[in-house]
Amino acid sequence: MNSPSSMMKNWTAPKDWLKITTIDLHTGGEPLRVIIDGWPAMPGRTILEKRRFAKDRLDHLRTALMWEPRGHADMYGCLIIPPVTPEADIGVLFMHNEGFSTMCGHGIIAVTKLVLETGYVPLVSPESTVKIDTPAGLVTAYARVSDGQVTGVYFHNVPSFVVALDEWVEVPGLGRVRYDLAFGGAFYAYVQAETVGLTCTPENFQALIEKGRAIKQAVMAHRSIPHPFEKDLSFLYGT
Repeated sequence: MNSPSSMMKNWTAPKDWLKITTIDLHTGGEPLRVIIDGWPAMPGRTILEKRRFAKDRLDHLRTALMWEPRGHADMYGCLIIPPVTPEADIGVLFMHNEGFSTMCGHGIIAVTKLVLETGYVPLVSPESTVKIDTPAGLVTAYARVSDGQVTGVYFHNVPSFVVALDEWVEVPGLGRVRYDLAFGGAFYAYVQAETVGLTCTPENFQALIEKGRAIKQAVMAHRSIPHPFEKDLSFLYGT
C-alpha cells in the first residue's frame, strides 16, 4: 500500500473552493493574521460601511479564519483593503474571535511592518510613514527603518476623548467599582487594578481577565455607550 504522503501530496483543492491567502505575524506575542487575497469585495463609501457589510454578509469567513482549527480564542485578524480617503495608503478591517473590531494598536504595528517590508508601501530610511484608514478613522503609523528592515513602530491614533470620570457601577462579586469611560479608537472602561484587589503582574493574568469581563458586563448593563457621531462605534470594547 502506498504511504499517505505519496497519495496526498498531489491532491489539489477543487477549483470552485474559495481560497484566502494570509500572512501571520505577531507584535510582542499578540497575533495578527493578515488577509491579503481572496476576501470578497465589500461595498461601502467608508470603512465603517464595509465593516457593516462584513458583519451582515461575510461573518462566516471571519469565523473560518479566527476560530479553530485555523485560529484560536486569542486570534486577531486584519484585512487589507483599498483606502477610502485621499491621504491614506491602505485601508484595514480588524476582526477577532467575537466579531469585527474598530481599531487595534498591535494590529497597526504589525501591518505597518508588513506593508513596508513587502514593498506594498514604499520603505524610506530612517523613518517611513503609513497612513491607514481604519473603522475608527485615519491612523498615522511611523516606522523606524534600519538596513531595509522595520525595527520599531509608533502611531498617532484617532482623536481620543473622555466620556465620564469617577463613575461607579455595582459588579457581582466585586461590589461597587469606580471607573472612567474613554474612547481611543474603541471605548474602554478604565479601572485601577488595586481597587479590585489586583496588581498588573503576570501571575494575576487570569484574575485580570475574569474581573475585567465582569466589570465590562456590569458597565454595559448600567449605561449607554454613546459615540458623538458614529452609531457603529457606540459599544464598550473592553476594560
